[in-house]
This record gives sequence, C-alpha cells and structure tokens, in this order.
Amino acid sequence: MKTLKIMLGLAAASAIVGCSTNEEPVQRNLSNQIVGTYEGTLTSSISQTAVSATAEIKSISSYTIQIHCLSSDLDTTMVLDLYPDGNMMRVCLTGDDFKKEYGHSMSAEHPMMGNMMEANWTWQQHMSQEHTPNDKHYGHFDMNAKTFDYTFEFKDMPSSYSRHFSGRR
Repeated sequence: MKTLKIMLGLAAASAIVGCSTNEEPVQRNLSNQIVGTYEGTLTSSISQTAVSATAEIKSISSYTIQIHCLSSDLDTTMVLDLYPDGNMMRVCLTGDDFKKEYGHSMSAEHPMMGNMMEANWTWQQHMSQEHTPNDKHYGHFDMNAKTFDYTFEFKDMPSSYSRHFSGRR
C-alpha cells in the first residue's frame, strides 16, 4: 500500500511538471521543409523563351529564406518570409522590398517582427492583416510536388518585364 501511494505521488508530480505553462509553444521550422536546390527553367515574359535555371534555397530563420536564382542571363538573390497554406508554402517579400512593393511596412502586430512567429500564423492571416485585396504575390512552394514557382518582376528597367522560375527539388 505504501508503494502504491509513492507511485501515485510520483505520477501526479510528473503530470504537474509536464503541464508547466512557463514553456513557450514549440515553433514549426518552416524553412527546413523547403531548403535545397531546385532545378528548372526561367521563362521571359518578353520572348517566352525558357533557359535552364537553378534556385538555391537557404534558411535564414524558421520562417525566412534566402533565394539565389541563377541562369545563363540572371543572377539574383532575395529574402522572403514563409506562410503555410494547406499543401502550399506561400512567400512574401520582407523589409524594404515589402515596403517598396506595397507602399507600407509590415504592421507592428506582425508576429515575425523581433524574430518571433506564432505557430498558427497562416497565409490567410498575413493577407488579411498586411495586404489589400489587389496586392500581388509572386510565388509559392508546392509541398506535395516538391516544386517552387516564382515570378521575378523587373520594374526599374526602361520597360518592365518578368522572368518566371519553375523548378523541382
């Protein structure tokens, strides 16, 4: 009987310690799900010609990536934030690129400010809190197909054009 009381006491103590509310919730590492090299093509909006291209995806944080896209006639690097959306991982510009594209900075309520991200911050929340309905986004990762699609816009040239990357990991 004394052994049973001791065992029950230990079990109760373990349950209380295991339910501690002082620990922060485990954050998903979104970037680790998509890092790697994506081989594909880069197609020009002007000529519609496609050339072989590579997009190297590196993790900056659990929700931010660096993309280095390289082809025979393009070499560009950019930083994007990640947002889960079903079987897609949507991407959006960051920092000054975000402000230049959309005309405002991300709000102070944005959970990625200060290197923090809520585990449940989704694409829909990002869209409703940071964008207007007409804001354009340029790419995504298809998690099931292991593909990456992104359209690079070149607006500061004498005439605007785009290059669309489509590749598979």
